[in-house]
Amino acid sequence: MALCLFVGKGWADGLLHALENEIAAILEKNRQGVVCIHALYPRPQADNGPFGSVFAHGTGFVFDPRGYILTIEAAVKDAEEIRVTLASGVQARASLVGTDPISGIAVIRTEAENLPAVVIGDSQKIRIGHYAFLLGNDFGNLVPAFGTVHEVYPDTDLIQVSAHVQSSYGGAPVFCSSGRVGGMVWRYQDPVRAIAQDGTPLSQTVFGWRPMPSSIFVIPINRAMRVARALVAHGQMVYGKLGVEVAQRGDEVVVVNVQPNSPAIDGGLQPGDVVLSFRGRAIAGPIHLQRMVMESAPGEAATLGIRRDGQGVTKQVVLCQMDRSTLASSRPAPTPEDVAVYQQINYLQREVGRLWQILHRK
Repeated sequence: MALCLFVGKGWADGLLHALENEIAAILEKNRQGVVCIHALYPRPQADNGPFGSVFAHGTGFVFDPRGYILTIEAAVKDAEEIRVTLASGVQARASLVGTDPISGIAVIRTEAENLPAVVIGDSQKIRIGHYAFLLGNDFGNLVPAFGTVHEVYPDTDLIQVSAHVQSSYGGAPVFCSSGRVGGMVWRYQDPVRAIAQDGTPLSQTVFGWRPMPSSIFVIPINRAMRVARALVAHGQMVYGKLGVEVAQRGDEVVVVNVQPNSPAIDGGLQPGDVVLSFRGRAIAGPIHLQRMVMESAPGEAATLGIRRDGQGVTKQVVLCQMDRSTLASSRPAPTPEDVAVYQQINYLQREVGRLWQILHRK
């Protein structure tokens, strides 16, 4: 028995040591490709502080050695100046390449050359239970966080991960066990209830008296890279349009309206049609159909499988481009609770930025 226990302990120690080294290798290998983002904003006129600007923090990662960095729109939107701090500690200015309000993705670029880029993976391979390794900006320091995938949403093309992170992890890469990027941190799940379910003051929450949100939504890297490449090439993401309004009725996705002068009406779609598939993929719901249409290139031909009067029918459509006004209205509106918590988090970031400036004032 003693021999068995010794062998078992030795095996466990060896396995844990190997796992520890493998996790360390993933973070060490990719650390040079992750950056801390500092977005500077003009101080509100009502704020009579001693400095001319305040700033917020975010995270990004280099996906192209020419200096292109992927992050979230919220980390850089409307900033008057963007700075990035590389893992080496070198700070450089960055410029905005483009943002996409639908996905919440942004691309910035720094003039630094030959930057080490992370290796992009395949988010189609991510499954519930997979490990997630994050590197994020913890108010100026790159700090790892660990979690697991506990849900994959094919209809909205999002991944949900259990991990404790700070608000400044927005835009952080999420690495798979292969060491490749599988996604990018987008936002928290229901942050208001997670932060103060019982009315605890925010000051108590942020100073460690209560945990930060433990569940985050992650944008799969396949979708993020589609948007990133479009922003680099064209400065904006273009979306396909079908011109049909659908609704969920029981287990079916039913056409309730067809817009005039649209690909849908040209393709022969009618109210009452049940949409079964789009480009050979089964429809999980109205949002799933909308996402697949929008992520198809304008001008592409697409096949829709529908059921009409109990009979299966195939329709061919040629998608057009969604106009900017429709694109703006397609962006999900934040809930009042979301607005409240992000105002609180942004206030905290500004206060931390102000303290940092005071401490580093020459």
